[in-house]
Amino acid sequence: MKIKSILMIVLGTLICALSYNIFMVPHNILPGGVSGIAIIINEFFDFNNSLFILISSIFLLFVSLFALGKNSTTKSIFGSLLFPLFVYLTESIVVNHHIMSNNMLLSSIVGGVLFGLGLGLVFKEGYTTGGTDIINKILNKYLYISMGTGMLLVEGFVLLIGSFVFGFDILMYSLITIYLSSGIIDKVILGISQNKSFYIITNEPKKVSDYIINELKHGVTILDGKGAYSEETKGVILTVIPTSDYYKLKEGLKIIDSKAFFVVCDSYEVGGGI
Repeated sequence: MKIKSILMIVLGTLICALSYNIFMVPHNILPGGVSGIAIIINEFFDFNNSLFILISSIFLLFVSLFALGKNSTTKSIFGSLLFPLFVYLTESIVVNHHIMSNNMLLSSIVGGVLFGLGLGLVFKEGYTTGGTDIINKILNKYLYISMGTGMLLVEGFVLLIGSFVFGFDILMYSLITIYLSSGIIDKVILGISQNKSFYIITNEPKKVSDYIINELKHGVTILDGKGAYSEETKGVILTVIPTSDYYKLKEGLKIIDSKAFFVVCDSYEVGGGI
């Protein structure tokens, strides 16, 4: 493991722990997974959150070792042990200094953003914090349930139980937290898109191509396309432009061919070329 990866995992798990203890635990906001279950268990049995997360993580690591193999388990060990450690260490800091916001909405928003940032830093290095991610992988391997569906099932179950324990309001705030954290994770891993890819089917390919090349000063590639129903052959214009030129091209298409069909995708990385 490279030093950079170690630093990113340490920083990521520390941010997650701080977010968890400062913004979630005081309000019983559930981030899902083992961390969310810990808050529910604590409500009934006054069981320390960090200890529950540690015991659960170690148990799931053993399950992963037998169900998923050594290679898959290895990348979960570091984060699985580091996160409960930081939860324990930051727990005392928060309790002693009463660092928290009394605003539930603000706590769910800031908590979700920071939690997503921390997880994103860990995931970007190819590692995980273990927990219910292991369950998702097992469901995927043995029951052929996609990772996304598995996550919805597991996190949905945790939130459902939490709603009975803490009420409907907490469920709503928890959904905000999970939604924001998942979005931030994607942004951290993929980055913020600086470019847009346009796929354009038009009756005026020459005019559209000339507009992109001469007015916007960007390259164009013509792909061979064929309609599945009409079997009509048409060229598909492909161009990648900076996000700042998005509306210029969109408005230009309306003027040149208002009936043009186009698809726009985020391009997180653009390289190469002739």
